[in-house]
Amino acid sequence: MCFADVVAYQGYARSADCTLGGLHCHNGTVPIDQAKPDPSAEWWTTSEVAAYLGLRVATVSSYRMRGQMPEPDMTLGRTHVWRPSKIIAWHEARPRPGVGGRPGHDDAVPTVENDDSTELSPAKAGLILQKACAAVGLDPHGARLLRVGSNAVFRLTASVVARISRSGASVDQARRAVAVARWLESVDYPAVRAVDVDQPVIVDQHVVTFWDALSDAGDQYATVREVAEVLARLHALTAPDSLRLPALAPFENAAHRIEVNDWLSPDDRAFLTGKLAELQDKYSRLEFVLPPGVIHGDASIGNVLQDYRGNPVVIDLDGFAIGPREWDVVLTAMYYDSFGWHTREEYETFVQIYGFDIMTWPGYPVLREIREFLMVTWVIQKAGESEQIAAEARKRIAALRTGASRRDWQPY
Repeated sequence: MCFADVVAYQGYARSADCTLGGLHCHNGTVPIDQAKPDPSAEWWTTSEVAAYLGLRVATVSSYRMRGQMPEPDMTLGRTHVWRPSKIIAWHEARPRPGVGGRPGHDDAVPTVENDDSTELSPAKAGLILQKACAAVGLDPHGARLLRVGSNAVFRLTASVVARISRSGASVDQARRAVAVARWLESVDYPAVRAVDVDQPVIVDQHVVTFWDALSDAGDQYATVREVAEVLARLHALTAPDSLRLPALAPFENAAHRIEVNDWLSPDDRAFLTGKLAELQDKYSRLEFVLPPGVIHGDASIGNVLQDYRGNPVVIDLDGFAIGPREWDVVLTAMYYDSFGWHTREEYETFVQIYGFDIMTWPGYPVLREIREFLMVTWVIQKAGESEQIAAEARKRIAALRTGASRRDWQPY
């Protein structure tokens, strides 16, 4: 596919054949559901990668910005290109079932009966799923394990997604997330719907919830424009008192993450503990300008997906609270300003649609610093899992110490 096809959404005309800087491209505009790109071509652009994967161009761009796919082999202006062989090899080796709608070899519900692990292993999660489904009358047969992270996530053969927490997770938080979903459905707000069963279900200290699946095509990220639209709608809502949404506690988990972490060096632990106290003081002095109210808590593009009709839907309702709207708005600004994960044009669109440019607010640098710090405390939890994550954690801590650029932070 040609360069003109890639940048068409920026307002350029498409063409059937073109040459760019010695890179010859073939084929015209090809809908991703009708044709696949030529694997013998010298280069694939973002739109051709999207066609090969069966995803939207915006989704592939999000994967690239978050480090969830191979780096481009070359970048010409704002156009990224890959060797087809690299994309094909990566796609065929992708280990996680369910990414981009890709089935895996291990996607059946595990049936190991003697898994004594304290971790949320696939086998243990499968057993928990069977018990939880039995409790609410759902069929676990043929369920696919999509991922194991903070939760184990399964897709049932019915259009249902099950989320299984790690041991000891808050039942109240899960119960509140379900209640939030019911409220948002009652006001016709575009959020993921909780399945109409008696939930959450508690199985062996694991909290299980059931949600309507959004699509069969994996995670399709919304556009930044759509993020602004759904966030503006959310911030215009008033939650009923019966929800009992808590006040935002921005540092709720930070101290615990630092204190119990056995990967940190004593020096890094002391630094992060001191930084936490400094930022808590700075936060207490902030003068917010937007009216407080309902907030999502983690309103980034990663938590706004597109359903099977292509409509944006807000997910991950666990962090709903009452607090300053700036807490939600700052993430899109950071993704542009700190990390370069959004373009300037995308951020300007967000500001235009939402109606507020948080980067002009005097408190923005402090709130950005707080959110970056919390991103560091999150990643140190995973630092013991691999040297790659450990290197990322060390890099982030060093950036906090020195004020170095955040542009090389990898998303997790």
